[in-house]
Amino acid sequence: MKEESYFRGDNMMRSVTLGIMLGATLISISAWSQLETQNPAETILGTFRNTYYYIAYESDYRNAKVDTTILDMQDRILAQVSTPFKKSLAMEGTGKLLDGRVVNFAGRKNGETRYRFTQSPYGDGIGVCQLMPFRTIAVDPSRIPLGSLVRIDETVGMVLPDGTVHDGLWRAEDIGSAIKGDRIDIFIGTKGDSPVLARQGITHLRPLTLRMVEPPGAQSCANFSYELDGGSDDAAGTTEPEPEPGLTE
Repeated sequence: MKEESYFRGDNMMRSVTLGIMLGATLISISAWSQLETQNPAETILGTFRNTYYYIAYESDYRNAKVDTTILDMQDRILAQVSTPFKKSLAMEGTGKLLDGRVVNFAGRKNGETRYRFTQSPYGDGIGVCQLMPFRTIAVDPSRIPLGSLVRIDETVGMVLPDGTVHDGLWRAEDIGSAIKGDRIDIFIGTKGDSPVLARQGITHLRPLTLRMVEPPGAQSCANFSYELDGGSDDAAGTTEPEPEPGLTE
């Protein structure tokens, strides 16, 4: 009698468990369907593992010994800096000097990364595109066309440093030597704002879902190049820049 009762109870528990699992699955399917039909014109590009990058600040290395230089593509000295700052600059691609000037990746020459000055407060991406915190991503152009407007599902509703809420829209306007295949790099502006991603559950290399909202147009900033002198304080650089350093945060 007890044994029969046990089996009946066991079967009942299995039925309840199965019902719960089935209900959860149906809810998940329903939520996914709503997301799919929310913007029917948007095409899913796939899932991409994320990292983030930011400006390197010379002020973070104020106490380090000034023992090296950064050069432009014409071999001219742009600034005398410390080795730790130079390494950080090489990693991030953009840096702010103690005097307030911003230097940006320009290319490589003789096995060394070269830079140029830029008027863009956060530096430049590909073409004449300015880097915008929490709006710019670096991509592999073979996977996502440069200049595209994309939506990252997991960033919809993310609370930004100024208290506003992100709409999930990003511009694919940068590249990186390590950003290949299913990788994207999220530009956050300053390292101190990295908790914004963490609070949203966006951790290192977490796969994120990207959707094409709008392909690049003919007038996209990604289709133009700076043609001024690379050492000028004006925005200037090479017409065909090599990929910027890849980031590993």
